[in-house]
Amino acid sequence: MSAVYDLFENPPAEDGAQQPLHARIVLKGTVGQEEFLDRVHKFTGISRSLLAGAMEAFANETCDLLANGWNVELGKLGFFSASLQCPPVYDKKKVRVSSVKLKSINFRASRVCRREVGRQMRLQRRETSPQSKQGGISRPMCIERLAEYFKTHLFISRTSYCLLTGRNKRCAIADLNAFIAEGIIRREGLGKLSIYCKSDVFSPPQ
Repeated sequence: MSAVYDLFENPPAEDGAQQPLHARIVLKGTVGQEEFLDRVHKFTGISRSLLAGAMEAFANETCDLLANGWNVELGKLGFFSASLQCPPVYDKKKVRVSSVKLKSINFRASRVCRREVGRQMRLQRRETSPQSKQGGISRPMCIERLAEYFKTHLFISRTSYCLLTGRNKRCAIADLNAFIAEGIIRREGLGKLSIYCKSDVFSPPQ
C-alpha cells in the first residue's frame, strides 16, 4: 500500500509572482474508531472490548488533565496541549475571567512518531488525465478506487469522494448521481447529511 500525493498551486504573491507548487497527501478517507479497534485487535490479539475500554479511559483522562492545565504525552505518538483565546485588550485589568475561553486542543507529534511514519511511508504520485485537470482522475479509475474504499468502509460522503478521486465538488456530485442512476451506489439521508452506500449489485472492475 502507498500514500497518494499530488502537487498543488500556492496563491500568487502580492506582486503577482507565481509561487512554487507544494505536495499534499490525497486522503483515502478516515479510519473510524470501530475500524481502528478491529485493526489493533487483529494485530495484537488483545480483546476488542478491553481495547475499547482502554481507549475510552485514555480519552477521558486526557480531557481531564488538559482541563486542569496539564500537557499530556501519549507514548510515542506525541503531546496534547490546550490553547486559549481572549478579546483583544491591552490592559490585564480589563479582561474578565468569563471572556477567556478554550481556543483549541493542539497535537504535536513526537520525533519517534515522525521518524516511524517517514520510514514506513511509500509515496505514489496521483494519476491525472490532462483533459480533466479540475475533475481529477478518469471515471474508470474513480469506480476502481470506490470499490477499494468500500472494502473497508460502509459508506462514503461527497467530501470523502472528492478527496479519494481528486474531483471538484461539481464533478463529484455529477459522478455520484450517475452512479446512483446506474445502480452502482445508493444514497441515504438528505442534503448535507447525505451518504452513499455500495449497491447490492455493484460489481467492481476486475
